[in-house]
Amino acid sequence: MSAAPPPVPAGMELAPGYSVLGHLARGEALDVYDVWSEERDCHCIAKLLRPDRAGDAGPRRRLLREGRMLLGFAHPHIVRAYELLRGPVLILETLTGGSVNDAIKRSARRTPAPVVVQLGIHLCSAVHYLHRHELLHADIKPANVMMDRGFCKLIDLSLASRPGRAVRGRGTRAYMAPEQARGGRISAATDVWGIGTVLYAAAVGAPPFPGDRGRYEQLERTA
Repeated sequence: MSAAPPPVPAGMELAPGYSVLGHLARGEALDVYDVWSEERDCHCIAKLLRPDRAGDAGPRRRLLREGRMLLGFAHPHIVRAYELLRGPVLILETLTGGSVNDAIKRSARRTPAPVVVQLGIHLCSAVHYLHRHELLHADIKPANVMMDRGFCKLIDLSLASRPGRAVRGRGTRAYMAPEQARGGRISAATDVWGIGTVLYAAAVGAPPFPGDRGRYEQLERTA
């Protein structure tokens, strides 16, 4: 299998009006960049398909869906989308601070209880808003929660879906609810589970099921 093409280098134009400042992350199907917006005169985040996955219909469909959802949302604890460009390229606001996952890795101590409480309030507010729109986030985990001085925002709606039958195993191990692992019916309770795992990880400094691969493999085999 040939290696994936390298990310777009700094200084290159990623999309009209957006210049690359740096490559932030590469996932299974997406690249994430720090870009400069000429129109807004500020940093933005750009999400787009990796060059070697540009022809994959599934990731393209999910990115387009995420962009359209976010453009229709307005909530202080959900990341804001600025625009969805042809490509597709999803332009998002830049968030200061880091993820809850980053905070756990950096600190040798547990997150103070008042901060965990505030985190829970913000997450519940964001998730309640999604549920009012009949959507489940379905991938709530420390890496998808940005936090800066006690203010939190939920990011990455790529797996968001309506309540109903889940694709077996779609989610993040150590954080997905049992019904996701089994391919059962997901509901608001699925996101409540996700919130609980994030609060546990923040309070304890470790995932609730660290390295428990066998637990999820057993659930995934369960009809």
